[in-house]
Amino acid sequence: MSSRSELIDSIKKHQLYLNQKPGGVRMQKRNCNLSRIKMSKISLKEAVLPGANFIQASARDVCFDFCDLFGANFVEADLENSTFERADLRGANMARSSLRNANLNGIDLRAGIMVVLEGARERTVKRETDMSNTDLEGAMMWGANMAGANMSGSRLAHTDMSDANMFAVNLEGADLTGCKMNGAKLRNANLKGAKLAGTELVGADLSGANLRNVDLQDVDLSQANTSYSIGGGTPTAPLVDDIRELVNGHSTWLATGGKTGMPMIAAGRDLSGMDFSGMDLSGAVFDKCILRGTLFVDTILAMCSMREADMQKIRMNGAVLDGVRMAGSDCSEGVFQGVHFGGVDQRDKKGEKTGVVWNADLSDVNFEQADLRNSVFDEAKMKGANLTKANVAGVAFGATDLSETELEGANVGLILNGYIPGKR
Repeated sequence: MSSRSELIDSIKKHQLYLNQKPGGVRMQKRNCNLSRIKMSKISLKEAVLPGANFIQASARDVCFDFCDLFGANFVEADLENSTFERADLRGANMARSSLRNANLNGIDLRAGIMVVLEGARERTVKRETDMSNTDLEGAMMWGANMAGANMSGSRLAHTDMSDANMFAVNLEGADLTGCKMNGAKLRNANLKGAKLAGTELVGADLSGANLRNVDLQDVDLSQANTSYSIGGGTPTAPLVDDIRELVNGHSTWLATGGKTGMPMIAAGRDLSGMDFSGMDLSGAVFDKCILRGTLFVDTILAMCSMREADMQKIRMNGAVLDGVRMAGSDCSEGVFQGVHFGGVDQRDKKGEKTGVVWNADLSDVNFEQADLRNSVFDEAKMKGANLTKANVAGVAFGATDLSETELEGANVGLILNGYIPGKR
């Protein structure tokens, strides 16, 4: 491996090479260590530096145009005003770096296929490009190929990503305020909780994109393709300002793993008729809320607390209610078609399962005349629940204990599976 002095000498010779002067040699180094190096206003154009280590480097106003930086490491590097036109950064790690006002037009940020040596055997590993929590404000990324890259939590305000290939890119929680994304290919992209105020999306392809928890109040999607996207639809009853602020804060809380933002706590509020469809409100608190006719269609409500709430005629078609706590709530005449009342595995600080499962708590819930068709009850707590005259056609009760559940008048003969006391 080259020493630091040898690497600096190679950089100097590369300058001579670019200027076609005697002694010039194109820089070609594999896995070289340039961590914490300080350089500015020089050119490494066309250098071949796969696997290079630029961790915490200061490289402002540096030209990396047409460089081979496959698998390079730029974690926490200062790269402001630098240029990477058509550079190969497949599989690179640029997490938490600063690329403010950088030129990344035509850059290749797709996943890279690495060859890993394990003993005497080689195996290939696909490594996604990591640009999570990167500051790209004001950067130029026109025509860049970012397919599959991880850009979650990144700051991309006022960045130009027109005509970029962003297929399946992860932009969860990213700040895209005022971005130009005209003609961008965002098919199957994850934009959950992203900020899109003032973003230009003329001709953008957002088909199949995840738009959960995205505030689209100031976003024009009239000329974008949003077919088959998840969430992001125009609400039938727009959220009032203070509730929208709670939802936005909750989105930030989810996207950052609780580091910033605040969980949504709306206990005791009257949210009747509001539309929360397609959002991810996992862990939110709706205890003792008035939710009459409220829409939670395709909403994720895992581990939510909705105890003693007035949920008459609520609509929750396709919602995920794993681990929900709804004890004592009135859900009469509500629509719960295709809802999943499953459990959530408890995990320790290392993320390992502890063997404990938080099952949905539906104790003493009133489901009288509710539409529960094709729903799944995965060992939910149903003691004292009232399903009188409820429509349970196609419901899977599985091993759920219904011994203390009222089922009078319910069409239990049409359930998919489960044991009905006194009936089977």
